Amino acid sequence: MSVDFRDTITIAAPATIAGDIMKAVQEWPSWTASVSHVDRAASGPLTVGETVGVTQPKLRPSTWTVTKVDAHGFEWSSDSAPGVRNVGGHWAIDNGDGTCTAELTLSFAGPLARVVTLFYSGLIRRYIRMEAEGLRKAAEAAAQGS
Repeated sequence: MSVDFRDTITIAAPATIAGDIMKAVQEWPSWTASVSHVDRAASGPLTVGETVGVTQPKLRPSTWTVTKVDAHGFEWSSDSAPGVRNVGGHWAIDNGDGTCTAELTLSFAGPLARVVTLFYSGLIRRYIRMEAEGLRKAAEAAAQGS
């Protein structure tokens, strides 16, 4: 059984712009306060199998492995603590009118998932909301500049 968190936000920008911003993970600290540092060894497009180090305020650094990538986002997974497996999704869905809806998800699975989320659910929700709002601002600014 998993514990799931989800946030969506409408963005006045095409899904490809929001997707490109999400996939440029090394740039996240510039648009969301929920991420303080990203360590990405590779350059160019994000690829399946690639590992990325992420440091967030109030949390231990974690290593994420990219499991899916397409034009509108990506998914990755991490073992954040013994007995806990995380899957994070970052997707932009085209609304057909020049806007998109970003869907950010984070699932916790494993024998200790409920215990971990009991202590961290408020922080998790705040960080996902920060990421959604930061993404909206960054994508709308990029759309205005294009």
